[in-house]
Amino acid sequence: MRNIDFLHFLAIFSLGGGEKPVVAIYVALIVAGRRTYDSVPTPLKPAVKEELEALGLSTDGAPLA
Repeated sequence: MRNIDFLHFLAIFSLGGGEKPVVAIYVALIVAGRRTYDSVPTPLKPAVKEELEALGLSTDGAPLA
């Protein structure tokens, strides 16, 4: 059986699909220290980085200098 990223599965099937809910979940997990930017799937990295920067945060969830 394929190992499916549960968060990705949840966002696609429970939240109606699309990229935005998945990006929001990854941003929240990075801010909470539960995931790293490196763990974000490559196609989502630009959007996750953009959202983090919009919040005044770096890709590690720390405030920008």
